[in-house]
Amino acid sequence: MGSSNEKQGKNKAIGIGSESKPGRKFSSGATGGAPVSIRTRTVRWIYGLLAAGYLVCIVLQVFFAGLGILVDPDDLRLHRVFANVFEFVPVVMFLLSFAGPIRGSLRWWPLALFALTAMQHITIQNVTGSLRALHAVDALLLFGLSVHLTRRSWPWLLGTNRAGKTSASESGDMKG
Repeated sequence: MGSSNEKQGKNKAIGIGSESKPGRKFSSGATGGAPVSIRTRTVRWIYGLLAAGYLVCIVLQVFFAGLGILVDPDDLRLHRVFANVFEFVPVVMFLLSFAGPIRGSLRWWPLALFALTAMQHITIQNVTGSLRALHAVDALLLFGLSVHLTRRSWPWLLGTNRAGKTSASESGDMKG
């Protein structure tokens, strides 16, 4: 029985892989993880990109809200319209988790992110009085959760095999 490097033939575990032939599996080398298919790496990279993009969109939303409140009330229109641009990103992340395969909290947190996004619409359109201020609190929750998802999936954007390092492997988030 040979080592995994011998079984891979020419594809020794150097960095994130040495050849890109269809159907080949790559080892991350540095992390010592199991080989991961190109499809899995691509899906996980897209997931990480969406998580980071969602975080950027949340920061932009806060900026646009600040423009509308502190500079010119007409700028709140930009805040309202821009929310519709990225509101379904968490649903796409959830669906990608099945193709990844992305398991554990990285699969289910995007649904919570989508629920919090829906709460943004509900708190601003259907809630009156002091409870309307929950819109700002919900924005904090959206920010915190999107930071968490971005940090956990960041290694995939960098081309490593595993996200979340020990915490992900211990919780069973990454299998692949």
